[in-house]
Amino acid sequence: MSSCTPIMGLKAIRQSVPEIRKMNFMPSRSLVGSCPPKLVIFDFDGTLAETEILVAEIISAKLTLLGFDVAAHAVSSALSGAAKEQDQPLLEALIRSRLPEGFIEDVRIDWRAAISSGVVPTRGAVDALEGLPIPYCIASNASRPDLIHRMRSAGLLRLVGPRFFSSDDVGLRKPDPSVFLLAAEVMGVEPDECLVIEDSSVGLEAARRAHMRSCAFVGGKHHSPQMQGELRMFGPDLVISDLSELKLLLTEICGSSALAHPASL
Repeated sequence: MSSCTPIMGLKAIRQSVPEIRKMNFMPSRSLVGSCPPKLVIFDFDGTLAETEILVAEIISAKLTLLGFDVAAHAVSSALSGAAKEQDQPLLEALIRSRLPEGFIEDVRIDWRAAISSGVVPTRGAVDALEGLPIPYCIASNASRPDLIHRMRSAGLLRLVGPRFFSSDDVGLRKPDPSVFLLAAEVMGVEPDECLVIEDSSVGLEAARRAHMRSCAFVGGKHHSPQMQGELRMFGPDLVISDLSELKLLLTEICGSSALAHPASL
């Protein structure tokens, strides 16, 4: 079991700095009422980079060519957190029709080409990674080669360095918690000392199974109001729409005992 010192209460955190008073969220007692987190574990796609809206727009455009009018947000909602092999059946259920053989394979080719042209980080991602007061890493369902490619295209690989973990490393995908548990083990912290940042209910469920605290990021371009509502209903410890808010909050609750820079492996 981990041990830590209790930290300030909710009202004290809310009132302590003007920036936090302006935020449109209130952290739960499990996040700020007992132990400050010692590690932040980020998902990547849709959490740190706008890759999810990119693939949704590609799919939406291809469906339009086939005569189906499906908005990108509807595609994102249907495929959120899905395994690769589920993508085509889920899309066929969405449009209530069969898709051409190889449809998803063509989408992935176009998606990779689009990513190679450059991916935009999500709101506040760079600010958060440059200024978090405690160590962080990435744990993703993406394959290791795809994850490296996407981090590099978003300009985030230089900030993350070697601190990333893939479902390839454990042979299991979220909502199985194995990739989160591996990240905690390698980074040298207990599961209950971690805060997971996720953009999907599948990722939040993986955090729950790992007995880690969780934060729902709802500020991705792929997040429709419906998806945002579903993530809030899941009951995470924190909900934010701008990752720079995370930096402000953790800087306050972790205080001077936090590390000045992320740990390196």
